[in-house]
Amino acid sequence: MLFHSFTAVVLAATASATKLYVSSYTGNITTLNLLHKDNTYQLTQLESNNGCQPNASWLHHDPKNNNLYCVDEGIQTDVGSLNSFKVNHTTGVLTKVKRESTLNAPVNSAIYTGPNGTQLLAVAHYAGGFTTWKLDPATASFSPVQSFNFTLAKPGPNAARQAGSHLHQVVVDPEKKYFVVPDLGGDLVRIFYIDPATLKVSPRPPIRVTPGSGPRHGQFHVHMNKHAFYYLVTEISSTLTSYHVTYLPDNGGLQMTPVSNASTYGPKNQTSFVGNAAAEIAIAPDASTLIVSNRNATFFDITNPNPKNQTREKSDTLAAFKLPDMGNGTVEFDQLTPAGGSFPRQFNISPDGTLVAVGLQLSGRVVLYTRCAKTGRLGNTVVADFEGLGQVTSIVWG
Repeated sequence: MLFHSFTAVVLAATASATKLYVSSYTGNITTLNLLHKDNTYQLTQLESNNGCQPNASWLHHDPKNNNLYCVDEGIQTDVGSLNSFKVNHTTGVLTKVKRESTLNAPVNSAIYTGPNGTQLLAVAHYAGGFTTWKLDPATASFSPVQSFNFTLAKPGPNAARQAGSHLHQVVVDPEKKYFVVPDLGGDLVRIFYIDPATLKVSPRPPIRVTPGSGPRHGQFHVHMNKHAFYYLVTEISSTLTSYHVTYLPDNGGLQMTPVSNASTYGPKNQTSFVGNAAAEIAIAPDASTLIVSNRNATFFDITNPNPKNQTREKSDTLAAFKLPDMGNGTVEFDQLTPAGGSFPRQFNISPDGTLVAVGLQLSGRVVLYTRCAKTGRLGNTVVADFEGLGQVTSIVWG
């Protein structure tokens, strides 16, 4: 494991520290300590926990209750698993609570918290499944509630990628009524109503998106004018589409009306990005910008983050888009910046919006970039990194 420290052009007079939790396909969850002192950031390892083997694919952090949930994709097996941990935020140590087998290929999860504090974890399975689990927030224990399997009547336009249903992500809508789940194989966004009394879910009519586009991840934002929007990234066509969201009566589901559509790498010539596969999307805490990661968009040639390695390195990209103040759901391309290496599968913006932690799957590293709180623009230089993690799959801030 290698770490490097860098000097950033920022103002800081005192030291501060925070934690990051990183999953990888090695099955490990690594706790990193981020130290920020004066103009320098440094990442060091506190511990590595192998309790989400063999293939940890996604972390969901519940900081209020000091809980961490990890799904294991089980790439070489016919089952996955759900694993839970209690978190000591002072030391970064994870204490395993429970492990239970799941449907095959879990890749993402989200937590619904009801009005009385009850919690339901929903898991998206790339093999076409959707499962829910009742959580005990006090102990991080859990028990199964429901399980769904989805199939397609016929393959999608991209038969190699869309032979079956591939649920890829789960988010909760702004009014906390629905789980919203992009299905890459079906070119659908599936909707599940959550009954707050029983914690049972029931499907509602899905949203159909552009055939062959392969929806992967999406995020909601409610503007100050009370209008709700959903921003969807497609993996196959590498597009960012915004939708105006309205609620159907009697908990009948959601209606999504397309507003805008853009390339996930902005105005750059598409021939530069043959094979690009857009991955993650996140909206900054101040809601001024959103960021998308692009895998195989190796437009940049960067200095290797390891100062002992003088060779230049190809880098995939992050794309930043402005969310205009008029609150109509449109986006404006702002900048394309290096991702810090190869295959930025996932990234996470710090709670204060000043840092972006990028998980580079094929580089086996985590890198940090600064984000300007005033302009929302990303820095072009890595300010800290940690290597030797295996194929990084997700990062959460502690």
